[in-house]
Amino acid sequence: MNDIDRSPVIVPGTRIGPYEVISLLGEGGMGEVYRGRDPRLGRDVAIKILTQDSARDSDAMARFEREARAVASLSHPNILAIFDLGQHDGTRYVVTELLEGETLRERIHNTPMNWRKAVEIGAEIAEGLAAAHSRSVVHRDLKPENIFLTHEGRVKILDFGLAQVDPFLVSGDQANLPTTRFKTGPGTVIGTLGYMAPEQLRGEAVEPSADIFSLGCLLFEIVTARKPFLRSSGAATIAAILKEDIPRESLSDVVPLELQRIIEGCVEKVPADRYQSARDLALTLRAIGSSSSVISGLLNEVERRPAKRSKSIDSIAVLPFQNVGNDPETEYLSEGITEGIINRLSQLPKLKVMARSTVFRYKNREGDAQAVGRELRVRAVVTGRLQHVGGRLVINVELVDAIDGAQLWGERYNRELADLMQLQDEMSREVAEKLRLKLTGAEKKRLRKRSTENTAAYQLYLRGRHQWNKRNEESLHKSIAFFREAIDADPSFASAYAGMADSYITLGTNIPLPPREAMPRAKAAARRAVELDPTLAEAWASLAAVKWWYDWDWDGAEADYHRAIALNPNYAAVHDGFGMLLCARGRYDAASEQFAKAASLDPLSLIVTVHAGWPHYFARRYDEAVAQFEKALQLDDHFVPAHGWRGMALSQQGRHEEALQAFERGLAVDRVPILMAMLGHAHAVAGHRKEAGEALAALVAESKSRYISPYDLAVIHAALGDTQSAIAALHEALEDHSAWMVFLNIDPRLDSMRAVPAFEELAKKLR
Repeated sequence: MNDIDRSPVIVPGTRIGPYEVISLLGEGGMGEVYRGRDPRLGRDVAIKILTQDSARDSDAMARFEREARAVASLSHPNILAIFDLGQHDGTRYVVTELLEGETLRERIHNTPMNWRKAVEIGAEIAEGLAAAHSRSVVHRDLKPENIFLTHEGRVKILDFGLAQVDPFLVSGDQANLPTTRFKTGPGTVIGTLGYMAPEQLRGEAVEPSADIFSLGCLLFEIVTARKPFLRSSGAATIAAILKEDIPRESLSDVVPLELQRIIEGCVEKVPADRYQSARDLALTLRAIGSSSSVISGLLNEVERRPAKRSKSIDSIAVLPFQNVGNDPETEYLSEGITEGIINRLSQLPKLKVMARSTVFRYKNREGDAQAVGRELRVRAVVTGRLQHVGGRLVINVELVDAIDGAQLWGERYNRELADLMQLQDEMSREVAEKLRLKLTGAEKKRLRKRSTENTAAYQLYLRGRHQWNKRNEESLHKSIAFFREAIDADPSFASAYAGMADSYITLGTNIPLPPREAMPRAKAAARRAVELDPTLAEAWASLAAVKWWYDWDWDGAEADYHRAIALNPNYAAVHDGFGMLLCARGRYDAASEQFAKAASLDPLSLIVTVHAGWPHYFARRYDEAVAQFEKALQLDDHFVPAHGWRGMALSQQGRHEEALQAFERGLAVDRVPILMAMLGHAHAVAGHRKEAGEALAALVAESKSRYISPYDLAVIHAALGDTQSAIAALHEALEDHSAWMVFLNIDPRLDSMRAVPAFEELAKKLR
């Protein structure tokens, strides 16, 4: 951004509060913007000086200051940061970060962008909006002039709710559409014609969905260099926004089907029909940006035709079957049948299937299938009701088109419990047939394949998975017992071995069971599963997890993950696991791609959302890491891993009190040892040696009765400056094959140790 050649209103060198004015950058309707210098911190800033007319309007100033404080509280990497607000000798001013780059308007300049770049920009805008919406801040005037692209590649949202004509810091071409300003509230209008949602034009109350409408208009313009609703006059433009669809033919030749659907979903006339969450919109955009199926779909000439696209059903969500009567003994059946159908359909590479952890967030929630389909951005939804009566299963199931709510198929089954596996086969085949999927012979065979012919073994397996999904120490031991019984009933049951491996892996990595006790058992079970069924993706994923968490066989683990993905690219957990491995190896971009793929299949997964923050955290990009971990907390404020990882990122930023509060909130939910270790480390780096010592002593005392990872003790010793004790604990962790040792070479908490020769010798063993 270049200083403009004009006579400044305020002479360079003038002091405004503690800030020194350097040069004039531009003028807007509410004042002038200057490049300034904060001598206290030694950084350049932008200073906006408000005009006297604006300052005399008490209502405008009250609104301006209120909204400035709201935006300043957001602290998000995709929102222009506000540093200060004040007045000096009667002059009111606001201080923001200084950006170098250009506006989106300047970048487009009648030239469309590649759709992949549009997806990247749209995802960052959506993430910024999500942060604002979570604090009840709505932009209300999203347009290309208010989106800034920095030289470093960052996207920043400007003019966030401050109701000013020109964005901070920038000058340049203005849109050829008129801007309307107003006082916030029903019956009044705000925004820029051409980007305003229908409810804005009608003067109705503005909700976050209005920003999503504007973002849809932006995405359309980025890829076409045209405004979707621009007409020859203002009245005609308003009529188009209120009544007309976007010109789909303008999109069909330049973007893949998935992106076209997203844009269409953003600009629905009725707010309730749009994306309801900017966070989910961001996840969806990031996912399609790395999807190979999107590329192939874009190149397919037949798929380009809108008439054909509207008939294709290429994505589905199988919602948890309702347990009629809420019989606890039937719960494993309702969950198991749902998961069984998901697993079978996910074998079909042409079909995108929402993962278990996403659809199970709709369990016991009222809502129609069409609404859920719109939320998850899938074309079809399966729902069911199950009742277990006297040894018989009564199931009502239907398949609904999420676009128009039409029932594509429905059936009522009344079968013996012994027919459970055959019943799942029939339902899966019926759904695949009604989706009009063209299946190859191999795909049909895969859909028919059963993991066991033994009904009793299969029911025990379902009980095991039911317990495994609870993910606590007691339930995991129960799951192992059920899997063992299933294996006793059918020694050739590969899925039961894979389930047992998963249980032991979880016990050895997240629950305090000694790795040398848990992981060899996991490895043996995973190997047996692979021997029994080399086509079982879950088995290869389990074996890969053991290889990198315990054996430190990085290449072998990576090969097994690739094999699992080739067998079932719809398996979200394998992309998540592979992403974690890549992160541990310092391959952060590749890790982010895998997490994005996992999120596209499992967008509401709490753990996938947390893991997506790992590449930022380990790359020391703490602002981005905190923002990502907070997304998980927006889904569930009681999710302990999100509190822990957020606390660690805040601690690395020196935001000690916030970090300690994050750990305490997590510990209030579950006092897990690893979180206690994180708290002890945070106290140490904050200079609270007494509290850090108390946390360390508590963990040492607890290690007398349960397994505590020596790695957790090492990070506290390191933060306290006790290098000798830290090295000793790390040697013990090495002998234990403690799970966290895989992060030894990238963990920021051990940065102070990296120049220590003994640490360097340890680190070499993990490379």
